[in-house]
Amino acid sequence: MRWLRRLWPRTLFGQLLLIMVSGTLVIQLMSSSIWFDVRFAQVLEAPVRLMAARSAPLIAHADCHAGSLPIPAHYQVRCTDDVPAVEEDQRRGRHRVELLLQQALKYELGHAQEVRLLKVQLTDELGQPIVWRSLFGLRTAQAHIQFAVPLADGHWLSIEGQELQGWSGESAWVLISDYLLRVYALRIVAVLVVCLVAVRLCLRPLRRLADAARGLGANLDQPPLALDGPEEVRQAAQAFNAMQQRLIAMVNDKAYFLAAVSHDLRTPLTRMRLLLERLPEDDHRERLRQNITQMDDMIGQVLDYLRAGEQQNLQQVDVDRLVARLCADLASADEPLPVQGKAGSLQVDALLLQRCLQNLLVNALRYAKDVSVTLERITTGVFIHIDDHGPGIAPGLLATITDPFVRGEGSRNQASGGYGLGLSIAQRIAASHGGELMLVNRDGGGLRVSVLLIG
Repeated sequence: MRWLRRLWPRTLFGQLLLIMVSGTLVIQLMSSSIWFDVRFAQVLEAPVRLMAARSAPLIAHADCHAGSLPIPAHYQVRCTDDVPAVEEDQRRGRHRVELLLQQALKYELGHAQEVRLLKVQLTDELGQPIVWRSLFGLRTAQAHIQFAVPLADGHWLSIEGQELQGWSGESAWVLISDYLLRVYALRIVAVLVVCLVAVRLCLRPLRRLADAARGLGANLDQPPLALDGPEEVRQAAQAFNAMQQRLIAMVNDKAYFLAAVSHDLRTPLTRMRLLLERLPEDDHRERLRQNITQMDDMIGQVLDYLRAGEQQNLQQVDVDRLVARLCADLASADEPLPVQGKAGSLQVDALLLQRCLQNLLVNALRYAKDVSVTLERITTGVFIHIDDHGPGIAPGLLATITDPFVRGEGSRNQASGGYGLGLSIAQRIAASHGGELMLVNRDGGGLRVSVLLIG
């Protein structure tokens, strides 16, 4: 079953084409039995007419008590007292052959003649019966026909003859190729054209829906989808437009929530700071001050994480200059932060990108040494690689290190381990620009953090 699943096309066009071509072939094969009965009589038309022409003189001058007439080659003639036995054959083609023989004898004799068809068969030159191959046999097909007519004296005249198949002088391979081309190949081509037309007409609205879904992440306020196409597509577009409106409402609610959190949480902290200044200087006052500062920093990082997924001001930014300026601000005598490569300009949010890179560089400077930055321009965007020579990240944490509140450093000291939101903020900023954040442990020790920006 697995190999059948692998053969099953993944695209709607491929599935539709496979279903229609397979159905056409199955229907063609099933209908070939009916078609064969018709062709059976058509193939025998020339032998039957030729046999009627050669048998007419024998019937017209038949006399079972007198001398016989000259008999054509491959023919046998005899008189019987009783009606000869009829060979069992229920094919509809047999009845057509009998009617054709009656018509041909009537034409040759000039009057209607009762005919009893006894046997009709197609064989090859070796005398072996052939059925399906009788139409396109690679051997020469021969018609064996036996019939009987009543005579005036009450006897029956039985005539059995053999004639070549009425067909064409062309090669059997030519006939087979012509049949396969016209009956199968042309039908499959027609089905292919029908599939192309159907897919283009029916999938065009679906393609617009897919494009709109892909663009929704970059531009939530994009124009709604047009409600056209088939009924199912119109319903999908209507549901998509409703979903877009709900997302816009959710984003607006989040903005209101951020403003409320910023105001409602920081206002009590401000009052606590004012009250703290009235207390006498002692160890309790210093610990309270540190707790308030820690709470303020934690609230700030949470708000930064929630804002990181929003592109607020996209503009053409010189990435080389932005990275160089940021590295110059963070560099020191021990860590010069060299920058290599060129990235050029890109359509980004400068403030968000600076916050993303600052979080990554601060992490690298905090936990490692010999930090360097490499800029790389690719076809679809820009890579910013940050390499260091440090302890790296445990392989078991690489898959989840960018999740919120996951820290690679085990201590609970915010000065060393932070709150586990720095990489999460960087990941959300990269994703908001259509890119991603990738972390890989370097051979020989250290970590490479790569920011991919699409644009």
